[in-house]
Amino acid sequence: MTSFWCDGVREVSMNEICRRANVSKPGVYREFGNEDGLTEAAVELYRATVVASVLEVLAQDKPFSEILDSLLRWTTEPSAKPAGCLVAELRSAPGGLGPATAAKVSAVAEDMRRAYEQWFRRAQARGEVDATVSPALAAHFIDTQLTSVLLQMRLRTDPELVRAQARLAFRSLYPPVAGT
Repeated sequence: MTSFWCDGVREVSMNEICRRANVSKPGVYREFGNEDGLTEAAVELYRATVVASVLEVLAQDKPFSEILDSLLRWTTEPSAKPAGCLVAELRSAPGGLGPATAAKVSAVAEDMRRAYEQWFRRAQARGEVDATVSPALAAHFIDTQLTSVLLQMRLRTDPELVRAQARLAFRSLYPPVAGT
């Protein structure tokens, strides 16, 4: 998972994975069946660790702006985790994925969209976001914006610029200000 996340699935060969893990290629094939099985397992581990922690943040009963700030900090501030997002990277070029990996990536993306929609619905109920925006549309918008943030961070774009752009985009979800 870490090799794929840090270096990119298409940039790390099976031989390099075996070398880094100090395992034989036949052993990897026995365990995972093929490269698609290995990549699917890496995405599942990513889902169980990284995505699960993001889903926990989204499920918190906190103001919309506080959760959004947490997400933007987590996605843009330097830390021990690699830049970007393994799932976002795989979603950006789905044609080269095996069927098991493609299905797993789609399932993770759908989990995230559902969580964004629920988060937005809670914020609407509290009057924190625009009541005229459909939660489904908002979920797709949030997914698109956060995926953009993650891909920009993978490209080493200035984090302050990325956060400023994201905050500008997310303004469209807040209620209109009277008299403007």
